[in-house]
Parts: sequence; structure tokens; C-alpha cells
Amino acid sequence: MEDFKILNKSKLLFRYIEENICNNIPRIYSNYRNGLMDNVVNLNYYIIKANINDGNIRNKYQKEVLVCISMIDLYLGILLDINVISKKKFMTVIRMLNEIRRMTIGWISNEKIK
Repeated sequence: MEDFKILNKSKLLFRYIEENICNNIPRIYSNYRNGLMDNVVNLNYYIIKANINDGNIRNKYQKEVLVCISMIDLYLGILLDINVISKKKFMTVIRMLNEIRRMTIGWISNEKIK
């Protein structure tokens, strides 16, 4: 799985969010931190499940990856709006998410061609 690029990007996203964002979220916003981390963990989980399965099951998990990306984006937007994270960190994570999103959409399109 070391050459599985989507998973590698997702691992980098996980480490970045854990080290640079979640550690700086105040306790009062712990529900946002928990939701964000749950979706980041689920993102990795669904990427692995989609890679292992095939056919309609793979497609289901690929779509779950896109849902997790949207939820991470939502939580980050909320954290940005309440001034918990900086615009720079927000943009860094959004760039990473967009890259994973594009790769996933390409993966889905490639599966349809087969």
C-alpha cells in the first residue's frame, strides 16, 4: 500500500490536522475537534476499504470518501469562522483536501471506464 497515493496523501492530512489544528482547539469547542478527527479517521478507513473491495462496494466507499472530505471542509470552515484556526492553516488543509478529492474523483471515473 506504500504506492497507494491517495492513502499517503490522507495520512499526511491526518498528521497535519492532528499536530497543527486539533492540538490548538480550545476545550470549549471539543465537539468540533471530535467531529473533525472522526471524519479524518473515517477518511482513511474508507480509502482503505475502497482499495480492498471492488465493483459497487468499492464505489460506495469511494463516495463515502467524498462525504468525509465534505465534512472535514465543513468543520474547518466553522473553525475558521469562529477564529480558532488561521486562514493560512485553513488554506493548507483545503489544498490537501482538494488534491485528495481530485484523486478520488479520478479513481471513480477510472472505475466507470473499466
